[in-house]
Amino acid sequence: MLLKQELIERLKRLQQMMSVHGLDSYVISSEENVWYLTNVTYKPEERPFFIIVPAKEKPILIVPKMEEKHLSKVIIDSKIISYWEYPSPVGGNWYDILQNTLKRYKRIGTETYIKSNILSKIYATEVVHVDLVDEIRKVKSPFELNLIKKTANLSDESMEKIFKNAYMGASVLEAFSLSKSIQTKMIKNKTFDPITTSLLTAVWPSPISSMPHSIPNLDDRLISGPNIAMSYLRINGYAAECERTFFLGKPKKEEEDYFKHMMNARNQALHILKAGVKASDIDAEAKNYLIKSGFKSNLLHRTGHGIGLRNHEGPWIAEGNDEILKENMVISIEPGIYFEGVGGYRHSDTVLVKKDGYELLTKFPVELEDVTITTSSLIARIKGKMIQLLLGL
Repeated sequence: MLLKQELIERLKRLQQMMSVHGLDSYVISSEENVWYLTNVTYKPEERPFFIIVPAKEKPILIVPKMEEKHLSKVIIDSKIISYWEYPSPVGGNWYDILQNTLKRYKRIGTETYIKSNILSKIYATEVVHVDLVDEIRKVKSPFELNLIKKTANLSDESMEKIFKNAYMGASVLEAFSLSKSIQTKMIKNKTFDPITTSLLTAVWPSPISSMPHSIPNLDDRLISGPNIAMSYLRINGYAAECERTFFLGKPKKEEEDYFKHMMNARNQALHILKAGVKASDIDAEAKNYLIKSGFKSNLLHRTGHGIGLRNHEGPWIAEGNDEILKENMVISIEPGIYFEGVGGYRHSDTVLVKKDGYELLTKFPVELEDVTITTSSLIARIKGKMIQLLLGL
């Protein structure tokens, strides 16, 4: 019943926003927004799935015939129309059904990123591109926050596993393999939806950690540091992330100084974070501190981004975005500095925006002494060596 009421409220908010924009109907075709409004997991491939939301009537779902029975479990009150296949003879194609369904509407809204092959089949007096569902998604309901907090807890648990299995000479493959234990746990608890779940545990060893979006070679090894660990999860539809810079053995004085500056920038951003503040001001607070500290040439990215159905979504915590943050938005805070050939320094947390401040949803320790690993597990070493031998690393 909780889920049904949640979906009803989402639909009401969408129709209210449609009224503000003067829309007769709204066409939804993106996989995540379809899931957000129906809770139906479906991979469209070449057979698209549409939700047509009229201004005042119940939604219309246009689905391939082979999915019609599957879609009968839709929780919200809706009308289901099926098309035969892709491709189909005239009259049986998805675009024939879509055009026939939309012909009574004059002012139709669509997502701004609607696929061109779909947009070319929508005929109306006026087509308005506006991301209404994406806007609704930015502010999380108590129902959603509960799910995000569960994912955040598992992100912390995954980070702890990375730390417990880190040792000098460990291959990055060992960190990648740790996400399997989270998946196994979910399967045992019967809480695993494979379509809306993705699990990534990874480590960028020094000096590769200076390139945040690089892909480590499987035989790359952990060294003294700075290494960056990532727990990047989406569980049953809702995401969270936790990242930590860590060292194997006592860091050098220079490494301690760089780490301190990264933490200072992080704390500067968190210090002003609350509802009513511009996203751009959060970014500027961290960025300006690092520039004043002499690290302008060591910056590679913004301070953060929104988190929800995806690990990366709006609001963007960047100087190019003057959006006002609202209570119950969920974002990342992750300013970083990077030194080519040496390594990177970045913590990332999943953070809830509150009326008068913030709440860290990922709580794995952040201080230098907490992320300095001076001992390693013998079991982790033995298991790691077995993996390396098995794969010929």
